[in-house]
Amino acid sequence: MRKLGIVAAVAVAGGVTFGTATLASGNSPQGSNHHHGTRTFTIYALLAADRLALLPVTPGQFSLGTRSIFSDDLFTSKGGKSLGSDGGVCAVTRITNAATASGVMECEVTFSLPNGDITTQQLNTLTNGNLTGTQLGAITGGTRAYRNAKGEIAVKFLSNDESYATFSLTG
Repeated sequence: MRKLGIVAAVAVAGGVTFGTATLASGNSPQGSNHHHGTRTFTIYALLAADRLALLPVTPGQFSLGTRSIFSDDLFTSKGGKSLGSDGGVCAVTRITNAATASGVMECEVTFSLPNGDITTQQLNTLTNGNLTGTQLGAITGGTRAYRNAKGEIAVKFLSNDESYATFSLTG
């Protein structure tokens, strides 16, 4: 993946969500629990190359305002059952080192699941053109079964194309 292609990786940053312990299909996300009114789920997200568009402000350069538009496939685990898909937009909002494609991207992602949609918003740190480690974001709302969704998402990046996301939902 080219350095500028790192914007695509943000697709994975959004790449997963839920609102109930059991999905309409009867599949449970990996690691569900219900402690203290918080529901926690971990799922796997995979970015497909044909579902990514990169819109650079300055072609060939990592620049403020560069956007990526993407869609991930969502699964119960790597190699697991399909749960749905997501779609989102990320924009470069801060550059710490343009030469190494390091900075911050703001992402808004909607996850389409069997029982409804969940929306998230997140700032993701890019280091040398890569999303690494575990990064936190907010669950900002949802529809149908998830209409009162709020909480936090923690995305563990395996690469710029795949991640595990853990959702901690309240409400």
